[in-house]
Amino acid sequence: MDIRIPSLLRIKPDTLFKLGKYLRKHGFDRIALCYGEGIEELVGRSIRISRDSSEITVVRQEVVHSNDVTDIMGVAFHLPRGTQAVVAVGGGVAVDAGKYIGFLNQLPVVAVPTAISNDGFASPGASLRVEGQRISAKAAIPFGVVIDTTVIAACPPRFTLSGIGDLISKYSAIADWKLSYHATGEAINDFSAMIALQSVENLVNHPDKSIEDLGFLQLVCGALVMSGVSMEVAGSSRPASGSEHLISHAYDRLAARPRMHGEQVGVATIATTWLQDNPQRDTVLRVLEQTTFLSAIRADPLDRATFLAAIAAAPAVKPGYHTVLSEPGAVERLQAHIAADPLWQDLLA
Repeated sequence: MDIRIPSLLRIKPDTLFKLGKYLRKHGFDRIALCYGEGIEELVGRSIRISRDSSEITVVRQEVVHSNDVTDIMGVAFHLPRGTQAVVAVGGGVAVDAGKYIGFLNQLPVVAVPTAISNDGFASPGASLRVEGQRISAKAAIPFGVVIDTTVIAACPPRFTLSGIGDLISKYSAIADWKLSYHATGEAINDFSAMIALQSVENLVNHPDKSIEDLGFLQLVCGALVMSGVSMEVAGSSRPASGSEHLISHAYDRLAARPRMHGEQVGVATIATTWLQDNPQRDTVLRVLEQTTFLSAIRADPLDRATFLAAIAAAPAVKPGYHTVLSEPGAVERLQAHIAADPLWQDLLA
């Protein structure tokens, strides 16, 4: 089994000023550079200074406007000969595009996320659109991940809170994986599960959970990278995605106003850990409270009717993907719990 993990990993303040140095150290002096919309205006000067000082040549520069697979393939098949790496700077759309461009060309990818709203920047997959429909496509896990924590700290808080919601969901995902093993015999990769759980334990055990603290942000970034690596080790999304992700995907399809992925996943994790009778549910609630995730959701709740409908639709999102929602009567039990438990009055409106 061929398992790849990032060889280049830098998570600390002001890494953008050293990006060129990191690239040259690994032999990449001719790169294709993908920016997300508006990102060049935000961090482009730092990257230009860095690459110029290290004599890095940009053979093609692209602003990624969408994750439509047709647009991405148009770029992928027109990279200049001699391109040595793809560097993707921005949010999820830009990084997913960069990862897929690199995958199609069998080129290493260096992901430079400017927000940490989920673990996708370090995963071996890419979220794309085909004829308007969202798909999860195979892609290569990044060769490198470079995160400037000063840039992350300047992001609107909801981006980081979304990343925390995605991270805390590993408790639910691993429980579903174990449930599937007992119900269907699906194999579990114990090392992958351990990596995923360790990623969230690092978050849980950190004493200061302020999203303004650079040390805490560094820890969250590293934990999200570990979550991505756990998927590479497993050869699937199982260690990082369970019933809570199915609810979020269904909510995306049904909602008039979908929310950030990690926001939906974090709220769904509160529901699925109750349904699983998960011993970590109190931990989930405590961490989401301490990080102000719950306060942010209370200020702008998810739509109640859509969330309940998403629970009903979730088992059909991924046919054959056994989770706690696959159990007889599970959907009805969870919907009844949400209707009766006062906790949900402030999270859903």
